Amino acid sequence: MSTAPDSSASPASVHASHSSRKAVKIIVVAMVLINVAAFAPAFILGALGLKDAIFIAMLAGLSSFFACFMGSGWKTGLRVSVPFAVFCALTVWAAPYALAAAFVLGAAAFWRGYGARLGLHNALMMTVISLGFIVTQPPKFEGSSLSAPVLTGIVALGASLYVTFVMFLARRWVHPPPLTKLVTSRVLAYSSILAVIIGVVTWCVIHFKWGQGGAWIILTILVVFQPYLGTSYSKAGQRIIGTGLGFVLALFIGHFVSSGPLLYVLGVLLFVVANCCMLLRKPYWTFVIFLTPAVVLFTSAGSTVDKTAVLRLEATSVGVAITFVVMLALTPLAKHLQAKSGAPEF
Repeated sequence: MSTAPDSSASPASVHASHSSRKAVKIIVVAMVLINVAAFAPAFILGALGLKDAIFIAMLAGLSSFFACFMGSGWKTGLRVSVPFAVFCALTVWAAPYALAAAFVLGAAAFWRGYGARLGLHNALMMTVISLGFIVTQPPKFEGSSLSAPVLTGIVALGASLYVTFVMFLARRWVHPPPLTKLVTSRVLAYSSILAVIIGVVTWCVIHFKWGQGGAWIILTILVVFQPYLGTSYSKAGQRIIGTGLGFVLALFIGHFVSSGPLLYVLGVLLFVVANCCMLLRKPYWTFVIFLTPAVVLFTSAGSTVDKTAVLRLEATSVGVAITFVVMLALTPLAKHLQAKSGAPEF
């Protein structure tokens, strides 16, 4: 008499199956929310012919999406919406003046760094990155009765609140990561140093007219420089590796698609893949591999993909170099404080 095979699955296979289903769910939710929440305001404004507002709406949508997804859900988005809109308006006003722009972005960088007190420094990172792109490419809103700073603030606030509302509706599917709060002393030191670095770099970007490359330098510094120097060194290395591989991927795509709407479609897809890598807790360099060509494709208007990719690679290298210099200067002090306090890392 034959015996039926044992149909019971091992605990390992059950766990693997559960993890696979969870990963697929995260990917589907991310794809839907990124398109419905982050990009929808920009698409709507584009369809209405409001070209100057598209760029601001996209940056505001992405900033709010990150704030919600990497923070405490829609509540973080609600807290961030108004101050972010104010910073957007001030950035457009200050864009022509190097010193004013340095103060505005320095203040925004301090705000982002101080968010570490609640574990929100990663959630707020995209807000200052967006300001870096706005200060180098301020919208004009020509022909409008309202000033460009006021309209920028209105568009940013509207897009941010829209994303927050969508994330509120999707709260049962969105599970924010656990937040690690930092002690006040470390937060103040981190926020102050970050504010000085971003302020000085912003002054150089505006004064020397570095343009979009300057925005990528600001982006790189904000990503690499972390509250703990050990984490910063690790991220700097992974940033270099990921950017280099992403650069190759961008050139490969640019060989077949050099311009047109398809660049934006491919950019959205790559951005979704990048965010899935982040949400699935993949190594940071895998996230950068897909984020790099996504940003290159989004910002290739008026140029070619290969030129934009080269510019991004150069700017990233400069940003990593600046951050390395700062970290090396801070390392002796950090080790001294570590030895004094007995902290496990610096």
